[in-house]
Amino acid sequence: MAMDRSMPAAPPGATQASRWMPLARLGDGLRDPERVLALVLLAAFVARAVWLAIPAGTLIFDEAYYVNAARVILGWDLTPGAHYFGSAPGIDPNTEHPPLGKLVIAASMAVFGDNGLGWRLPSVIAGMIALGALYKIVRSAGESAWLGVLAVGIFAFDNLAMVHGRIGTLDMMVLAPLLLSAWAALRARWMAAGALVGLGLLVKLTALYGLLALLVLVALAMGGAWRAGRGFRWTAFRPAVSILAGVLLVAGTGLWALDARFSSYSSPVDHVRDMLEYGAGLTRPGGPPTDCISNDSAPWQWLTNDCEMRYLRVATDTSTDGKVIATHATIDFRGAMNPVLLGAMALAIPFAIWSAWRRRSRLATWAVIWMGANYLPYVALALISNRITYIYYFLPVVPALSAAIALLLLRSGLPRAVQVGYVAAYLIGFAAYFPFRQIP
Repeated sequence: MAMDRSMPAAPPGATQASRWMPLARLGDGLRDPERVLALVLLAAFVARAVWLAIPAGTLIFDEAYYVNAARVILGWDLTPGAHYFGSAPGIDPNTEHPPLGKLVIAASMAVFGDNGLGWRLPSVIAGMIALGALYKIVRSAGESAWLGVLAVGIFAFDNLAMVHGRIGTLDMMVLAPLLLSAWAALRARWMAAGALVGLGLLVKLTALYGLLALLVLVALAMGGAWRAGRGFRWTAFRPAVSILAGVLLVAGTGLWALDARFSSYSSPVDHVRDMLEYGAGLTRPGGPPTDCISNDSAPWQWLTNDCEMRYLRVATDTSTDGKVIATHATIDFRGAMNPVLLGAMALAIPFAIWSAWRRRSRLATWAVIWMGANYLPYVALALISNRITYIYYFLPVVPALSAAIALLLLRSGLPRAVQVGYVAAYLIGFAAYFPFRQIP
């Protein structure tokens, strides 16, 4: 008698239930903050890398300076009339900033070519490093993985952070080492923190504001130890001395080596003096701007996205009977923050100050100091010396503000519906400012 080798019949509903198993597994995966972080970083990378070379052959915003400087360093020909046309080949013509950032762009162009990928890949990489550094800052400050994921998501999907994370300028390349320096400082790696600030200074002197933030953090720690009755000891200065030593070692030695090869300066001191004089000369007669006719804006205007900067706009016209009746942007790169980010400031900053004071939150303390050190000097410069300032100077504030908003959302007792609603509104704000208004 032959044996029946057929499998037992599946119980009722088992086939239908099996269809939903992938979704169930996905739901289980989304309960793991590390996996959600990976998804956030992947989405952030796609937003920064997609259509990186479009529009083909077109420089965006200050790429006109830095990409052309990289071309000169490489000895490549420039179009007559372009910035730095006629400059000595092999020498960095953009002397108002240290050479390192342009050298990184030049190296990328040497590998990938004189195209959008070559111009912009360093900023994409720096932007991703900055996101990872913010997560490490949150975790090193003692906060949860979920709060870190939220802070990274807010930072990642801010328009200004995304735009500067995909165009060939220096701003993200200086921010990435500064955030790494903050992470090192929170782990008491003082020399490493100083060295990373020094690395940022080789890209742009605005890294000095990151150094200011670290020194204020150290000073607060010293004051806290004194108030706790541990007295005053010379060893309390060790963190500050180590930070400054790291800065001087990397920035001093690095600028000397870079200038010796890629500039006409005989001394890094001369170069620093000229950079400072150049910055001091960027003034506006009559005080800060009161309109948005020019690209510059006052620091207090940044808080409401007043005077957005147009980095690049490509538009198409709709005509009827030979008459233009409408113009639609197909590509629109703007220097502006996600409006939902700015909308939360009025609550997030006071809550961060309160959390730093009453709860002794390390993350809140870092966020408040980092925001102040990277924003208030521009307010002072605008008021005292009529310094010309631009909205993209707000970029270093964005990661700290993102952390402060994450603290507000997760540590203030807000209902889940409010948290979800904010995230949804934030993503809508990101989409509204995304540069590509249609699929190329």
